[in-house]
Order: sequence, then structure tokens, then C-alpha cells
Amino acid sequence: MAENLRTDHAHGTAGAQGTSGAPSSVVLGMVGYVIFPILALVTVALGFILVLNERLVPGLIFILIIAQVWVIGGLWAHFRRRRLLAPGSGAERL
Repeated sequence: MAENLRTDHAHGTAGAQGTSGAPSSVVLGMVGYVIFPILALVTVALGFILVLNERLVPGLIFILIIAQVWVIGGLWAHFRRRRLLAPGSGAERL
């Protein structure tokens, strides 16, 4: 019975599908093209609202620092996905 309760991690394998744990092109596409841009837009809107309500320093922090983190994350996901789907990378079947 104890043998049936073991997970893939106990056997040292990566899983039933043989994935290596790297994000797939679908996940990178969703993150890079949807989630990070929406987070950047919401962050900039919140920063703009803070600036309009005379909270200049927190508003500028939101606009100049936090929003840029989402933009850089989106660019990272885009380029990582492009590299993953490049011809000869072995990911054409995804």
C-alpha cells in the first residue's frame, strides 16, 4: 500500500508527461501577453490616482518602479517564449 502513495518526486522523475519543469509556450504567452500587461496597466492607473490625490511619492513609486517590473517581466516572457518556439529548439510540437 505504501508503494501506491509515492509521488513522482519520490521516484526522481519529472512527471508522467516527461516535462522538465520549464514553463510551456502557452504559459509564457499568457503571462507575457495578458497577465503582466494587465498588472502594469492597473499599477499605472493606481499610481496616477495617487498622484492626483496629492500623494506624489507613492504615486511615482508605483509608476516608475512597480509598473516597470511588470513591463520587464512581460518582455522576459515574450523573449523566452520566442526562444522556446524557435526552429531547432525541439519545441515545435507544443
